Amino acid sequence: MKAISKGLLGAALLATFGISQASPIYYTVNGGATQQLDAAAITDTFSGSTVLTSGICSLNCTLSATGTLSDDGTNVSLAVTSASVTGGFLCGGVTLSGFPWTDSIAHASVPTGNPLPDVDFTLTGVNVNSLCGSCSDEIDVTFRSTGGGQFVFADTIEPNGSCSVTGNLTSSNYYTAWH
Repeated sequence: MKAISKGLLGAALLATFGISQASPIYYTVNGGATQQLDAAAITDTFSGSTVLTSGICSLNCTLSATGTLSDDGTNVSLAVTSASVTGGFLCGGVTLSGFPWTDSIAHASVPTGNPLPDVDFTLTGVNVNSLCGSCSDEIDVTFRSTGGGQFVFADTIEPNGSCSVTGNLTSSNYYTAWH
């Protein structure tokens, strides 16, 4: 009976003091106050020069994407709610749809470090149409916290069609993150 009581007391202490809970992901914006991602999601627009390859075309364009990075303690989620392509005549002919593009990964799988190591997502729901071709479904993207925070695209959109996106998108804000 004593062993059962000690076991129950130990489990209650673990639950009470949160020893089994995952450590939070912290960040700052422009050197401001430290925030926890599970309490304050990041919503921002990231833009950058990219090479968009679709069918027979390879276009140097500017890709801008607005999205939210959040954490509920169980999953870290990325949701791109809008995106656009600008640049030249053919860049203006690229349409993006299927929003939101989303992915969630287990909070426990996010690597620890200061700065936060790269975190990989596979965005689903991606649709790209242009004069050169179209593609849809998913693309891998990496959130890199070093250098102010950026989203790195260097992959194909699969499995429908033959498109790829290569480039780094940054914000006008400067982010630091650690876990």
